[in-house]
Amino acid sequence: MTNRSIITKQNLLDAATDIIMEHGVHHLTLDEVAKTAGVSKGGLLYHYPSKEALLTAIVERLQTEQNDLYKSLQADGNGPVEAFVRLFDETKLHPERSAIHIDAEKMIAFLTLFAVDQEYAERWKHDLDTFFAQFQQTSDPVETMIIRYALEGMMMSEHFNVGVAPPALKQDIIARLIERAQNIDSGKTD
Repeated sequence: MTNRSIITKQNLLDAATDIIMEHGVHHLTLDEVAKTAGVSKGGLLYHYPSKEALLTAIVERLQTEQNDLYKSLQADGNGPVEAFVRLFDETKLHPERSAIHIDAEKMIAFLTLFAVDQEYAERWKHDLDTFFAQFQQTSDPVETMIIRYALEGMMMSEHFNVGVAPPALKQDIIARLIERAQNIDSGKTD
C-alpha cells in the first residue's frame, strides 16, 4: 500500500469519525464521508466497499489505538493491572498521548457494527475473552476482576451520564484502584 493510499484511508476514517461525533451515527453516509474527506465516492468505495466496512475500520482503529496505549503504559514501567487502570484515565493523565475517548456516539457506532457484522463481533469477543483470561492470571484474580468491573461501571456511568462521580471523587477512585493494582502487580495480597 502506498503512502498516498494510507493517508487517504486515514482521511476517510477521520471524516467518518468526525461525522459520527458531530451529527451521530445515523447521519453517516458514504456520500457525506467522501465529501468531508475530499475524495470521490469511487475512491471511498475502493478503500471501503460498504458502510459496514467503514464502521469496522473505525472500530478496529480505536482498538489498535487502545492496545498501543496499553502497551505504551506497560513500557513506561506500569504492571499489567496498573496499566489497565491508567488506560481508563489516560486522557486526564497525558492528554497529548491519546485521543481515545469512547463516548455514547462511539458506543452506538460500535453496537451498530456488531448488529451488521456478526463475524467481526465474534472475532472481537474472542480477542476480548483471550485478553481477560490472561489479564486475570495475577496474584489476586478476584481483586483484579473487581478493579476491571469497577472501571467498566464507571465508564458506563460516564457514557450514559447516569450517576457520574464528581471529578475529585473520580480521581480518588482511580488513585485507590492504582494502589490496589500496584499491589497485585508486585504480588502483594491481603
